[in-house]
Amino acid sequence: MEILIQILIAVALVALVVWLTAVYWHRVIRKMNTSNKALSDQQNIDRMKDRAASHKQTKALKSKVDLMTDVLLEVQRQHEGMTSYMEMLTSAELQPSQKEWKQVCDHLKERSGWLTEMVNSTLELLPYEDMSELEQKDTVHVNGFCLDIFDSCKKYLQGNVDLRFETELNDDAAITTNLKALQRVLTELLVCSMQFTHEGEIVLGVKRHQHNDEEYLMFTISDTGLGIPEVAKDLAFEQMSGHEIDSNVVVVRLRLCKAIVKLLGGSIYLNPAHEEGTSVVFTIKS
Repeated sequence: MEILIQILIAVALVALVVWLTAVYWHRVIRKMNTSNKALSDQQNIDRMKDRAASHKQTKALKSKVDLMTDVLLEVQRQHEGMTSYMEMLTSAELQPSQKEWKQVCDHLKERSGWLTEMVNSTLELLPYEDMSELEQKDTVHVNGFCLDIFDSCKKYLQGNVDLRFETELNDDAAITTNLKALQRVLTELLVCSMQFTHEGEIVLGVKRHQHNDEEYLMFTISDTGLGIPEVAKDLAFEQMSGHEIDSNVVVVRLRLCKAIVKLLGGSIYLNPAHEEGTSVVFTIKS
């Protein structure tokens, strides 16, 4: 009887060991499967991130190539036009004393100026689009800074236009940013307004703005000028869509502003609620 009991105990112990071993390996395998699944999920996430980054880089590169192509085509077109003007100036039918001579010279000078600005702005734009960050260590007293920029751009005014500065900031309000970059954005936008607004007003406004618990400064440049055609608004910061050199220069300016504003931690867009003329809004981190 004792032998039988011992045999049963031994069998029970063996069964227990087998069961515990099975439970152990089941848990090990389940843990491995969970770990492998997590690893696989992470690998899939990493692949998706890499694919998204690659797509973003490809899109950015295509955008640059498209812009450079548009600029080169515009240079070629303007070169052909200015060659025609030069032929008129050197023809026997046109003399320096004639009114037409002055008109041709004025057209030639204007086209040359627009073309030079477009090429220079494009060359300046490309490095900004390749930057990932911009040093921001300058202390800027906002109200005085805006008024100084306003005054420096008055030479571009054409016509009877009222200028107005509206601010919700205290006179001593200051931010830490990149002074040169902010100066370039405000100057470009104000020059655009002044060159295309011949009557009415241009208003530069600034106020504080909060978004997703982040503090920003919001600048608005509004005018009663010619405005941006409806069909061109969607691509106003990206791609040339017209056949006039001055309009194409504006696109390069806006794209330059967009690249700089992004580096300053903000965004830029056209104000859809503005009905007459153009209103550009941009923010920077304050």
